Amino acid sequence: MVENLNTRVEAARNQITQLNSSINTKLSEKKDSTMAKAASAAPYLAPIRAPPSVKARRVLKGHFGKITSLHWAGDSRSVVSASQDGNLLLWNAVTANKLQSITLKSSYVMAVGIEQSKGNLVACGGLDNLCTIYKVDSPANNHAPAEMASHDGFLSCCRFLSEDQILTSSGDSTCLRWSVSTGRVIDRFAEHKADAMYLALRPNDPHCFLSCSVDKTIKLWDTRSPQTSKQTFTGHEGDVNGVDFLPSDNNAFATCSEDGTVRLWDVRAYQEVTRFGSVKQNEDPLADTGGYTSIACSKSGRLIFCGHSDSSVLVYDVLSERTTPTFTINQAHDGHVSCLGIAPDGNALCTGSWDFVLKIWA
Repeated sequence: MVENLNTRVEAARNQITQLNSSINTKLSEKKDSTMAKAASAAPYLAPIRAPPSVKARRVLKGHFGKITSLHWAGDSRSVVSASQDGNLLLWNAVTANKLQSITLKSSYVMAVGIEQSKGNLVACGGLDNLCTIYKVDSPANNHAPAEMASHDGFLSCCRFLSEDQILTSSGDSTCLRWSVSTGRVIDRFAEHKADAMYLALRPNDPHCFLSCSVDKTIKLWDTRSPQTSKQTFTGHEGDVNGVDFLPSDNNAFATCSEDGTVRLWDVRAYQEVTRFGSVKQNEDPLADTGGYTSIACSKSGRLIFCGHSDSSVLVYDVLSERTTPTFTINQAHDGHVSCLGIAPDGNALCTGSWDFVLKIWA
């Protein structure tokens, strides 16, 4: 019986090896060119604006603690920020004025998201393991926040699908789709093996989204079939901290990782298309060596913006042969750049930092 079992195990291993070889062959067949070669065939590529043309146009001061998260409203004029001072602030990014302040029950907030169609709902969460939703156009005493509890770990990201549905990711390794009106979980997405760190909604598609994780993978999900992910992308050698779709193409997305690389992926090719940076060799796995914290793609899809723990913002050109930044905003802040985001209209970049300040760049 033991010999029979060993034979079956060995046969299964051989089959796995053959399947992996077939998969790699199929993937290599799709690598017929590079982004730089494809771009060279274009008749004209617009020049890239860089510093000093790109500079801080507005400085948003009002927080008294480290800023942990930000999110643009759908009108590209308002932005909401979350800070360890225990407040959410809604800003007019054009005038730099505060529109509303919301005091939170817990100061350990790590994620914030604003509803995109009307901008009247804001969600947040953190180490309290809750997703709390506030109505931003009502006085605090007229509207009690809705608290939704189901996660067993910290809330790392939250994004509204509509006025009545929201997605959350958590340190319990799951992503959840909630009904805002009932406060109940609709679907559970549970395949990651470690903390789920960030979410990205597919442009112009209400059903598909990406999640990235400390388990070094990125998964593509469809809310119509939540039982299993549609695709799993592997290759990073460290925690994947951020993910964002290229707004110009629903099939491409970018990621940043603690392994020291920024990568561009394509859903159709089911693999990495371009890589920026180089993999860090870290002999001590417990050492905090810093690195990329957040990522956002320009509306055209050509530029990838990455926040860094060294207080800079690095910008990569998708169409370039360079693996180094096309330009860098050095000392963008006086501390760790914790979050950033591109306005939906593509005209501005907002960055948030542990120096308590947000900046609008254009």
